[in-house]
Amino acid sequence: MRNPPFSLRTTPYGGRGLFATEPIPKETLLITCKSPYATVILKKFRKEVCGYCFAYAFEARRNTWNVKLDEGNVGVWFCKGECRDAWSIEQNVEGLQGLMNASIEKLLKAMKEPKSRTPLPVESMRPEDITLQVHDLAWQNAEEMYARPRCPPPYLNELELDTVRFLVSAIIRRYFEDKNPLITASFSWTALLELQNNELPNIRSKPYMLDSHLRIYGFLRIAMVPALQPYVNTSEMVRAILARDQGNTFGLWDMATTGDSEMLGWNCSPNVRKQRIQKALCFFTTRDVDVGEELCTNYVDVKDEVTQRRDELSRNWYFDCACKRCHEELEMGKKSSTLVDLTGGTEVVQC
Repeated sequence: MRNPPFSLRTTPYGGRGLFATEPIPKETLLITCKSPYATVILKKFRKEVCGYCFAYAFEARRNTWNVKLDEGNVGVWFCKGECRDAWSIEQNVEGLQGLMNASIEKLLKAMKEPKSRTPLPVESMRPEDITLQVHDLAWQNAEEMYARPRCPPPYLNELELDTVRFLVSAIIRRYFEDKNPLITASFSWTALLELQNNELPNIRSKPYMLDSHLRIYGFLRIAMVPALQPYVNTSEMVRAILARDQGNTFGLWDMATTGDSEMLGWNCSPNVRKQRIQKALCFFTTRDVDVGEELCTNYVDVKDEVTQRRDELSRNWYFDCACKRCHEELEMGKKSSTLVDLTGGTEVVQC
């Protein structure tokens, strides 16, 4: 089997990235992520997107798919029987996905929307004061509260419930790995933990998300079937997944991809593009790449102007873009806003 035309190296700006080890022609397939480690199709699209291959019903000139599991509706629809059967083998391990979907639906009926919401202390704190110790204490309190017998389920909105389903898919995947340690998967729990942990930056930028994450954990712990209960007796696994979902996701609604693709760098003039082919995510070069060049893709619309791109990257991916294009456009902006007169003085001109 031929070695890939790239290697993982430390980048000049910190962290790791993929660099070409030989000339790579345009349109070369670099990476294929056969399937995500965890996935969820948002509830409002569930009948329109195949639960296995992610095919869209509208592409087949249909409004919805109508293939479901024979044992009853567990909240997943498929484009054809082959996808249903493959999903049952790969993702509905020991029927656990179906059991969890049923448990979640049952618990929904016990949920009560509160008349008001009490903000957590972190929501009034300065970002720099939200430390890992503050964060750990909030999670410890949640573990203790939701471990109490007959603890009522916290109220979740639709997006939070879809996050619960996203976490369930990851936990079932981990359960399968633990029961079948000799089976080599395309991506493992150990590899997932190597992805960037964005837990603290995420909560510092959006402190209200901590309350949401704690309630999601509480609901999941109460809903969990016995076989999977050990994975939520503490919040460790849930925190690990949520910390890596932020900033490590390429989306089909919400699709956490994994593997070498997550080591691709960012550049506002990318040399790699992504293309979904059924459930796989494939990455191709967009031009000829020279030896030693870093392989980079894009997370935001590169047609946006420089300040908009950098703001979105800072808010959602927790880094300040310092690529060559951003540097040149920022410098160009500075020059266009300053007029140097013949005497050597400067006058600031608003452009």
